[in-house]
Amino acid sequence: MKINLKKYLIVLLGALVLSSCNTDKTMVAKGVNLNKYEYASLTQSRNGQGAATDIEIKPGIYDAVEATRLQMVGDRRLEDLSPEQKEKLVLVKYSTTSEAQKSVLSVSFEDYMTGKVVASSRVSSTSTFTHQAAVDKAVRKMANRIHSIWK
Repeated sequence: MKINLKKYLIVLLGALVLSSCNTDKTMVAKGVNLNKYEYASLTQSRNGQGAATDIEIKPGIYDAVEATRLQMVGDRRLEDLSPEQKEKLVLVKYSTTSEAQKSVLSVSFEDYMTGKVVASSRVSSTSTFTHQAAVDKAVRKMANRIHSIWK
């Protein structure tokens, strides 16, 4: 019986290690000067899959970007910006994929004038408790990533 218990524990440990594998990643495009950007607009979400909704994600992303050096501009106010201000604007887009107690959140920052993605980040989180706990944890992790990109 001890051998079976040892095998069980080894398999269980392996499963825990695999389930905690990190898919977190942040990329900044080569040759991009992020310091040129002064404005950001949360324009649209890219639909993912799962149970997470805009109501769970959007406020956290907005608050995270607003806490950086970037000035938030509502999508209805984009046309009020001067051409010079639009040159300094990034569009913030996000998507989420959620299943049970796992959530993956991706955010991209696109240059308003060219559409080029200048930075992006992806985080994942799991929770042994609830789906909402996994979503909340992913939003907190993403807020830290956003802050590190736009210091």
